[in-house]
Amino acid sequence: MRGPRLLFVIAMAIATMCAAIMFATHEPTLVVRWTARTSLLLFVLAYVARPATALWPSSTTKWLLRERKWIGDGFAVSHLAHLAGIVALAAPDVGGFARKQDPSLVIALAMFAVLFAMAITSIDRVRAAMSKRAWNALHRTGMHLAWFIFTVTYAGRLARSPVWGLPLAVLVGIAAVRFAVWRRSARRRVSVTA
Repeated sequence: MRGPRLLFVIAMAIATMCAAIMFATHEPTLVVRWTARTSLLLFVLAYVARPATALWPSSTTKWLLRERKWIGDGFAVSHLAHLAGIVALAAPDVGGFARKQDPSLVIALAMFAVLFAMAITSIDRVRAAMSKRAWNALHRTGMHLAWFIFTVTYAGRLARSPVWGLPLAVLVGIAAVRFAVWRRSARRRVSVTA
């Protein structure tokens, strides 16, 4: 499965999951929790695609890299459903909901804005209208911002339960993979200039 068809399957799976949760429980909190999990999974796959292909070239990692755009758009779809769940939670008393949030609400809103800007600029025509430098800056910043927010979120929950150590370990692991590839390419550049 590839391209728009892959994105369609991801979107339908997320929509089905959210509809089933709301039908069975009428709990937007569960939609928020489960879409956080699907968002993390899709983010991890998109974030690690290029470095994994560089370190372990295989048909699987090459497929992951080739479909990274669509997986990243799937992450945006999942996070849109996550936002819808948050809005449903806040709807009865938006002001009260906002007052209960700490300053992380501003960071979360910034992340949503950056993520949706990344999704819009992944459309071929929009991408072609942008300079390569601007496009790369937006996507690189967005990827690392998402990694940082996921990591801080799960690190903050670690004190409540050690189960949050698993997603935190995955996030640290994918950062280590990216760092290993960056270090290897930096060494190659040094050896070429020497």
